[in-house]
Amino acid sequence: MIDTLNNKGKGKTATEVFSLLSIIFKGALLHGVIRYNPLSIVVKTQHEGKHGKALTKEEEKQLLEYFKRTKYETLFAVILYTGLRPNEYETTKIEGDFVIAVNSKRKNKKLEYKRIPITPMLAPYLQDVVQLQFPTLLTMRKQFKTVFPNHILYDLRTTFYTRCKECNISDAARDEFVGHSLGVLGNAYTDLSDEYLLKEGEKFKY
Repeated sequence: MIDTLNNKGKGKTATEVFSLLSIIFKGALLHGVIRYNPLSIVVKTQHEGKHGKALTKEEEKQLLEYFKRTKYETLFAVILYTGLRPNEYETTKIEGDFVIAVNSKRKNKKLEYKRIPITPMLAPYLQDVVQLQFPTLLTMRKQFKTVFPNHILYDLRTTFYTRCKECNISDAARDEFVGHSLGVLGNAYTDLSDEYLLKEGEKFKY
């Protein structure tokens, strides 16, 4: 099964399956259900995750120009200038001076919203917009692929992260925007104010 997954190019899935089976078989050994671990003779290959590739500034303009005066212009501007993960689109809404969305990468399963300021780059696209309504993720991917067949939707998140660094936004604010964990101590003792986040967000212009 693991070889089949690897041969189909599903290395990440193969690694996850190997890890799950490893836990199951170790538990079975400890409880005396089996005498030998079948995975002991299976060669584990390490999957190398693919990192996103940022769009160039010209490609950013091309994307927004392609969807000009359509509902997708606003939606892609939101994605491009907030760094949202694709699985966070459906929870996205506007709240005051912020775009907020459920942070999908919280391991403790606690519901947590991340706050991304409406930056100078995003503000023009949200004039008179009260509510954001994204279509299905499949639809967004198809629309994006019509413009950039060699990019993936996640590349917009990589683009936002890259631009934050280029605009000298602080690491703490950037990590808050994209929903990165600050570590156990960082999460426990860091609670950035809206004023600070808005101030850092003002740097996001190019």
